[in-house]
Amino acid sequence: MTKRFSRLILVLVVLVVSAAFSQENETADPRALDQFIKGNVAAQQGNPYQAIYCFEEATHFDPSAPFLYVALAEQYLVLAQEDETAVSLQRAEKNIDKALELNPRHIPALELKSRLLASKGRSKQAKEVLETLCELDSTNSGYRAELLGLCLTSGDLDEVDSLYQILSADDEENELARRIVAIYLITGQSERALPYMEIIAQDDSTDAAVVYTLATLYLQTEDSARAQHEVDRAISLDSMDARFWYLKLVMEFDHDRFENVISLAERARAAAGEDARSANLEGLSYIRLADSTQAMERFTRALELDSTLYPAAGSLALLYDAQGSVEQSEKYYELAIEKSDSAAIYLNNCAYMYAVRAIKLDKAMQLVDSAIEREPDNSSYLDTKGWIYFQNTDHKNALKWIKAALKVDKNSAPILEHLGDIYNAMGKKARAKSAWEDALKSDPENVVLKEKLAR
Repeated sequence: MTKRFSRLILVLVVLVVSAAFSQENETADPRALDQFIKGNVAAQQGNPYQAIYCFEEATHFDPSAPFLYVALAEQYLVLAQEDETAVSLQRAEKNIDKALELNPRHIPALELKSRLLASKGRSKQAKEVLETLCELDSTNSGYRAELLGLCLTSGDLDEVDSLYQILSADDEENELARRIVAIYLITGQSERALPYMEIIAQDDSTDAAVVYTLATLYLQTEDSARAQHEVDRAISLDSMDARFWYLKLVMEFDHDRFENVISLAERARAAAGEDARSANLEGLSYIRLADSTQAMERFTRALELDSTLYPAAGSLALLYDAQGSVEQSEKYYELAIEKSDSAAIYLNNCAYMYAVRAIKLDKAMQLVDSAIEREPDNSSYLDTKGWIYFQNTDHKNALKWIKAALKVDKNSAPILEHLGDIYNAMGKKARAKSAWEDALKSDPENVVLKEKLAR
């Protein structure tokens, strides 16, 4: 038995046999009951071997009593934790099946079977058993709670919502709601998480973290007005949490209010201290305001605060590239590639930096090939590869890859411009002019294209 499975076994709830089977005891053979009591004492003393011996003896005296086989199964499960072999587990399953063969509606056997199946990852079968238990005892909310938990882990989310409607009256502390929200947040189910988070927030309206989570869910479900209201409440409840300020900055940035981002970031620093993500967002805002000097300062500060923040490194690489500083651009691209686990965008951007300058073309080809391997249908990456071939004067392959890029994005002005450049280099002036004209339709203010067409 694997250690992983052994850990799963540990989550099984061992039933209290003596209490659960009191009614069955009344009809059992007295000799079987005697052995059952002895076995129960041994089990309480932590001696599963002795307990198993006594329960086995009990089944010899009364082979038709299901509760004896359930008791045996429980002790074999205890033993399975100790010896970590499949044998004990198989014997536990065999005894559960025997109990259900004698009485298919035997509740303790069904309870144990559902938990055992769940621990083995057999959610569908475990659900079927729990559904049977719900039919047998419709007043037992515990069965429905277990069923809800299984539905969460197996992804039956519609059933989760319907089960919660039944159980919500008993969820006074919102424990189930919190459990559901946690799973939905992990799996990115924002719309499903939202109504449960609203329930939690109603009872916890002064918990800043709860209000903040509600704000993020409103934002993710595109209810910006409510998101704004809730994030402002979160900040009013706890202005020293940088996460709350960052969310507010994101909302301002998404609405293109870049001056607001910068002024709010100053307030955030005063209240909650410096934050790497907020500094990065300031940098992006300065870029949109055409202030590259301030943008570089903010991106640099973001990396000082968090050296793993690869978006800031990628942005610095682009800015240094625009300034013609290849060495600095290389430095930050390499950092972005390393910290992002070789994200395709940084592989491509670095390759293109080399390609437009016709330097390090072998390295550029390696980089863009890695990018295309990750995102084979990205038109920008295909264009970069074509341009590397162009700089190597391999016009045939350049044309092949540029055309492949246009199949993905037929109206891209940069790619159409490159197509015209390739045709021009091949001496196909009419085709070059046609490609440049198409590019100008997509980018009518492009001065370079106008100059090429005016030649």
